[in-house]
Amino acid sequence: MFSKEDYVKYFLQIRKVENTMHERFGTYAEAVDDPQLKKFFLALQRQEKAHARIVDGMLETFGYKDK
Repeated sequence: MFSKEDYVKYFLQIRKVENTMHERFGTYAEAVDDPQLKKFFLALQRQEKAHARIVDGMLETFGYKDK
């Protein structure tokens, strides 16, 4: 059985991954000249931001507050 603290640790790790990928996809979008690739990376970046918001909601559910 997982404790509340275990879930918080897990979701903090997931949030880090989501935020890292959000940044990377933004960097990739800036680095390419092809409009289709740029659009693709920007769409992925938006999705990662949405995922991070979901994770933030889960953290809030477990009573976690950013320090």
